[in-house]
Amino acid sequence: MLRRDARWGRDMAKQAEGPKFHLLGPLRVLHGGREVPVPAAKLRILLASMLLQANQMVSADELVAHLWGENPPTGAHTTLRSYVMRLRRVLRQSSDERSEPIRTLSGGYLVHADESQLDLLRFHSTLATAQRMGAEGDQGRESALLREALGLWNGPALSNVPSDSLHRDFVPGLAERRYSALEQRIHLDLARGAHREVIAELQDVVRACPWRERFWAQLMLALYRQGRQAEALDAFQQVSERLRNELGIAVGPELRCLHRQILTSDPVLDLPPRSTTTAATGAVPAELPLETCHFVGRQKQLSQLRDLPAAETRQATHAMVGARVCVVDGMAGVGKTAFAVRLAHQLAPRFPDGQLFVDLRGFAQSESPVEPATALELILRSLGVPGAGLPSTEGARAALFRGLTRDRRILLVLDDAADEAQVRPLLPAGSGCRVIVTSRRRLARLDHARLLTLDVLAQDEAVQLFKAVVGPRRVGAEPVQLLESVVRHCGGLPLALTLAGARLRARPGWDLSHLAESLASGDPLGAYGVARSLQLSYVRLSDAQQRMLCLLGRRQGHDIDGQAAALLAGITPREAETLLESLADANLLQEPAAGHYRLHRLVQEFAAGRDQALAGG
Repeated sequence: MLRRDARWGRDMAKQAEGPKFHLLGPLRVLHGGREVPVPAAKLRILLASMLLQANQMVSADELVAHLWGENPPTGAHTTLRSYVMRLRRVLRQSSDERSEPIRTLSGGYLVHADESQLDLLRFHSTLATAQRMGAEGDQGRESALLREALGLWNGPALSNVPSDSLHRDFVPGLAERRYSALEQRIHLDLARGAHREVIAELQDVVRACPWRERFWAQLMLALYRQGRQAEALDAFQQVSERLRNELGIAVGPELRCLHRQILTSDPVLDLPPRSTTTAATGAVPAELPLETCHFVGRQKQLSQLRDLPAAETRQATHAMVGARVCVVDGMAGVGKTAFAVRLAHQLAPRFPDGQLFVDLRGFAQSESPVEPATALELILRSLGVPGAGLPSTEGARAALFRGLTRDRRILLVLDDAADEAQVRPLLPAGSGCRVIVTSRRRLARLDHARLLTLDVLAQDEAVQLFKAVVGPRRVGAEPVQLLESVVRHCGGLPLALTLAGARLRARPGWDLSHLAESLASGDPLGAYGVARSLQLSYVRLSDAQQRMLCLLGRRQGHDIDGQAAALLAGITPREAETLLESLADANLLQEPAAGHYRLHRLVQEFAAGRDQALAGG
């Protein structure tokens, strides 16, 4: 055993002393610091073909294609074997037979190499480690590793290897990784304030890579921060003319936006005062809206989400599922945003690294829901990432956000979400973060989320809210029965209660009796301000869902099940049940018991009104 271990150790030492291969630039073979010449072009093609796929078999057919292209000579495979023999003799100058790197396998050949022997493997490994450091928030280490990886390059890859297929199939991908790493390294340099140091480098880079707009953007930002605004604008003019004259295209939106910001000296371009790297700016946002002064009730629900059981917290942290997420859903006007803001203010002291609030406009009037990429831009800017440092794609922005939040304690409120797909890219990575989502839909497919559906207020809470809006003195002398009648007209819906109370408060000559008569006549939904809010939910329904809701609005009575709904709509019970469940998920139907559904009174009035409008049309 000892002899075998000793022999293994000697073999490993010999391997470590073996040849060193370089592909990131001209192909070179080194041994003991001295170059081993590979003068024949075909041998360089053969060696490069195997090194590009080191530790994997490369078939003889593929090697023939790289050596001779689409028209190999007769007997190409025989010639290939002779080239392999010649290459082995060349490499033996830097190794002995026992550690020879080329192996013959059935159908092809393999070159064995590790990171210490092949610069390409070390480049990929170092980039992977740099990416991991960035995701963990260690941007100083990330920058150092990127410099190390880029330092392995000595010019264009395979510059002395004359193979069209290798330059077509492998070199572009290597060049892309090199320039992407350079973009990220310069991005980190700019974020730590090293704009003076990178200007000359960027000027060389844009001459060598004139079509990569990101380098031009970095050059413009560096010049602007150096106080050279005119030169920054001239750089924009240069790239604009070059793209237009040589490619017939206009500059992209990132450059156009940066140009506008430079013209107006937008403060967002200034280096954040505490910034050391873009991904670790230390910005501490405090964006929670003010709490409503008329919030009442919901104490049990607040307690449930504020004080998550310790077992649940430990389980979430142990499972490494990222931030704890709670979703608050409910029908239009039920007070989801007010609830979420109240909860967020109660939780805020636990999140010293910041509190963020984003209105996703999932059900906003005349507006499309906010795209995740746009929401991420808002979030990243709040965390101190400068505009020029924002990645261009949704995926890259999400990755940067996850890296920023991995070791921080941040509270994020995502208000009025349209669906799960809009929310998922916005979730932070750190288990110390917390996310509160509100939506009219039940986002049941959001992994690891705690779900809470808000119902209308109980009668006593509804009375309390109405009094808070109007003022206790205004209604104190009114009959209790009249007050309760007004509240019942509003169906316990906070939006209806608030708007009805505001109407009374704005009209000193009115009393509760007059308000009750007004609500009981005409279009009460319009008076409550509920119809417009419900309409925003209604337009997001499918035709089949809208039809079912309108049919239910005709029906007088309480609960309905799938069988009754099927008869009403002239469809199968299974189809009816699916529609009823989907309307419940949209919080337009209540489900007091499994399989039994009912409409809130105000929703029923709205649906009946829609049905009449459709019939009239």
